[in-house]
Parts: sequence; C-alpha cells; structure tokens
Amino acid sequence: MSYRIDFSEAALSKLEALGTANAKIMKQVFMKCLALRRNPKPQDCVDLQNFIYKGFKGRRVDQGEYRIIFGVDEDHKQVFIGPILNRNEDYKEIKNMR
Repeated sequence: MSYRIDFSEAALSKLEALGTANAKIMKQVFMKCLALRRNPKPQDCVDLQNFIYKGFKGRRVDQGEYRIIFGVDEDHKQVFIGPILNRNEDYKEIKNMR
C-alpha cells in the first residue's frame, strides 16, 4: 500500500528554486521524494538523533548533494516531507520547523 505525501512549504520552495537553477537536479530530488510513497524507509534512510518532525521521528534520505528531511505517520500511511537541504547547510536551520 502506498503512503500519502505531504510537502511542507519549505520543501516546495526549495523544489521551485532548484527548478529554476537546475531542472535535472530538481527532478532527481522530486523523484526521490515520490519514491517515499512506496517505501518510506529506503535502504539509504537515516534516523535522525533527537529530532522530531511533525510529531514523528525525523528521518533523512540523500539525493546527490541534497538531504530530504521527513517524518512518517505509520498509522495513517502518510509521509511528511520537510526541508530539503544542501549537504553544506546546517541542520540547526530546521530546529524551528518542527
């Protein structure tokens, strides 16, 4: 069964910015997000220590030089896509996005 995807405003803004800068990278990141519908815990998924997103354990997957932060509601089969960060960006930026 597939999960429902819920993109945050931060994720949508980042995808829009990537789309104007580099459509190929934007497509790769977007497809990685969509892949979470079928498998919300892929092989390259990392559980984030001491981080809760939307009330659920924070996770991260990588796509190239970008990190996709998300949380999963197993009961309602929903994936919450949070901020999409360049690997050089600091995780402190997402502390206020819980």
